[in-house]
Amino acid sequence: MKPADIERWSEALAPQRLIGGTVPDPPGPISLEAGYLLAAKGADTLGSPAGWKIGATSAGAMEFLKVSEPIMGRLFSQRIWHDGERADLSGDRPAEAEPEIAFLLAHPLEAGDDPLAAIGEARAAAEIVRPSHDEPFRLGAGFIVADNAAGLGALIGPPIPLGRLSEPETIAVTIEVRGGGRCTGSADAVLGNPLEALRWLAARLGRVPAGSWVLSGAMARAIPLDSPAGEGELTLDAGEFGKARLAY
Repeated sequence: MKPADIERWSEALAPQRLIGGTVPDPPGPISLEAGYLLAAKGADTLGSPAGWKIGATSAGAMEFLKVSEPIMGRLFSQRIWHDGERADLSGDRPAEAEPEIAFLLAHPLEAGDDPLAAIGEARAAAEIVRPSHDEPFRLGAGFIVADNAAGLGALIGPPIPLGRLSEPETIAVTIEVRGGGRCTGSADAVLGNPLEALRWLAARLGRVPAGSWVLSGAMARAIPLDSPAGEGELTLDAGEFGKARLAY
């Protein structure tokens, strides 16, 4: 496989991600680091940078993807939604949603620093994911990170007091599709504590800027958003902290 061949193939990734399309198999295997380089090259066409998403934040997920650490993708401001908003999720296959904890950084987070000191807000959230291929796992972790770790966007839900992060097992988020699937996740499913995911991201990047949103990782398996376009509703329920809804 020639580098030029994989670069030509990767030029279709960002456009297909935006319309929910499907790319063909790459012309050869993609290593993890090559995947990150391809993702960075296509990032400018996906929107205005808003932060990062972290994936594979459990031992089982890392083993399944054959990676030794979590993976990451980017968030874009055009696809960060808030309670009562509507998202266009039309495409070749249904998007899916995962319960998560989102952080908004008030201060830069340097590698090795205390993540809690950098956080301005913690929020219950639902990440919206959709790969740009029917069989992303067959293609491996390199393809997945090239494809922005399947990240499409996020519903940002109610705030969670930062003090509760010392007891992640007490933070539960349920997401439910009207007339469809439902799942509940606990924050301690994310590397034992979502703060550890944020710590990992800072170590990987060296520095996470102030103002960044960070999705810390899935707390439960994704559910499909399979309602007909324009008729769906996703509800996020964080119990005592409140709810949020996204129409699609």
